Amino acid sequence: MSGFEFRETMAGSYHRVDEPHKERPLAFTIRAKSAPLLRFLRRPEVEIEGAIDAPGLADHRYLRGTLGMDLLRTGTLPYAFHFRGDDDKPYVFEGQKDVSARELVESMTVLPGAIKNEEGAIVARALLRFDARSDLVKFLKSFRLSR
Repeated sequence: MSGFEFRETMAGSYHRVDEPHKERPLAFTIRAKSAPLLRFLRRPEVEIEGAIDAPGLADHRYLRGTLGMDLLRTGTLPYAFHFRGDDDKPYVFEGQKDVSARELVESMTVLPGAIKNEEGAIVARALLRFDARSDLVKFLKSFRLSR
């Protein structure tokens, strides 16, 4: 059986921990692709790749990682991806949507996260949003079965 794929864009801001009052824009666009459906149902996680734009840290840099999609069991959508910064050092973004039935739209569209260096130290904190009004149609159109 085929899997599925979709595209998603999240945008917002980040601040470096050494400059907590200086907000900077941050956005990433990903293409998510699942394993064949039966394997996905056993392990509900998709591979993601795309690009991150974070001025002062990563200017349109390639990213690769995973997005957990075991929403019914865990109530979360964890994002984890790695990328190289403009300084050519490795970084990891880790964030999670905590989905609540009472605040479904808000919880499905807000992604708090952190950017860590190769030692695992947090170098920045981020708050991103999926703009349901302008991006939902694009998101739905991008969803398709894959091989």
